[in-house]
Amino acid sequence: MAKKIISNITLGILSSVGIMAAGFYFFLFANPIHLHQSNLLKWIPILICFLALLVSGKINKETPVRYLPFLFIPFVIFDLLNFLYFPFIIVLVITGVAALLISRNELSKNIKVFSAISVIGIFIYYLLAQPLILEQNGFGRNAGGELVNATVLWNPSEEGLRPLPDHTLFDKDNNRFQLQDFTGKTHFIAFWATWCGPCLEEKPQLDSLKQAYREDIEFVDISIDEDKNKWQAFLDQHNPAGLQLISNNVNKTRRKLSISSLPLHFIVNAEGEYNSFTSLDKAIEVLSNTTE
Repeated sequence: MAKKIISNITLGILSSVGIMAAGFYFFLFANPIHLHQSNLLKWIPILICFLALLVSGKINKETPVRYLPFLFIPFVIFDLLNFLYFPFIIVLVITGVAALLISRNELSKNIKVFSAISVIGIFIYYLLAQPLILEQNGFGRNAGGELVNATVLWNPSEEGLRPLPDHTLFDKDNNRFQLQDFTGKTHFIAFWATWCGPCLEEKPQLDSLKQAYREDIEFVDISIDEDKNKWQAFLDQHNPAGLQLISNNVNKTRRKLSISSLPLHFIVNAEGEYNSFTSLDKAIEVLSNTTE
């Protein structure tokens, strides 16, 4: 009996690893359907989690319940791909538990149906909560920062302003700054990094912008550098104007703010709501209209 349990648990873990590896390779690396920013789409790990735990649960449908937590060992793969973070880990665990409930022989049909409906609800919520954009040949952005050669199936954030999320950043003295506190007047936030060539190229234009609007706009530069020493050295050498902040958790910052490329610019109104722009020229155009 013990040998069978160990064998089934091992086979379940290996099957989950295989499904997760294949699923992430398909969606994130091969990406044959050309999903835009697939590494930020949360419905992908939810779908993969459900399929992996459903298969491993079927293999262990008669394994005593007390051994089933071992089937969550492959969740380490989600961590490698930066999907294992709070509170999203709770969503993945709920999805995995629901998949295991569906696979159990001894449970009633009502429990299985409820579990299935719960997973479908979670999946649809995250599917519709984020933009779903398909890249076509020649995909890119024009001078105004707008997508070209792209099929937008839906984009809930396309229209209207978005509130700044709850997120903590740090200055060079390690003082904390809360992103949601950037209210009361217009703020211009520039996301950059010392390794980002285009970011450095636009620095002179950004410096001119800061000088022109220094009386009306609060400027904040947020670095996505993982090497704080390089960031500090840049500040010491160039002494840029405005508040200089850095993320101490780059992956979390990227997820919170949907940052897939740099440079990126936010124009934040007095209520803490923002629009984002990849093009500095487009951001300057909008900013000039805002301050007129």
